[in-house]
Amino acid sequence: MMFVMQQSQRRGVQRGLVAALGIEFGVFIYVLLTAFGVTALFRQYPPLYTGLQVFGAAYLLYLAYSCWPRPRSVATDRLEQSTHRGTFAKGVLINLTNPKIALFFLSLIPQFVPQGSDARTFVIYGLIFNIGGLLVNGAVALLADRVSRVLKGAAWFEYIPPLLFTAIAIFSIWNRLR
Repeated sequence: MMFVMQQSQRRGVQRGLVAALGIEFGVFIYVLLTAFGVTALFRQYPPLYTGLQVFGAAYLLYLAYSCWPRPRSVATDRLEQSTHRGTFAKGVLINLTNPKIALFFLSLIPQFVPQGSDARTFVIYGLIFNIGGLLVNGAVALLADRVSRVLKGAAWFEYIPPLLFTAIAIFSIWNRLR
């Protein structure tokens, strides 16, 4: 949600909606992986899960660094110009490196799928989950653009997404070390 909000605030609603689509596509990849049993590897090989978690925390730190407010210059503006495709890809990568999503699909969602169901049933449940997520993230994109107009003068607000990305990364690493 933070990525969707940040994209919508900085680049408008359309970019926020593209970010939301990327996030949900990343979730759908987990749906497919879980439906076809690939994510069961995380249960059998915990180091794979640990590696994903470390990579995800590192990526969150990278996102925090990249969205940290800086004085504007022509060079900075050029660096921040990403395409819709780049925004979509970042959204996918955010969810693919999120170990909480893997855990969610390994432990929680299967409880709602009737015993003996095939992969299609799980994919249908996953699509329902994705539609709900897209509605929520779409609303975040729409509301973030409106909120950013109100908070244009509040420079402190630009520090919230990178600080939250950093906090989540630290929390993830801290939990791994305990």
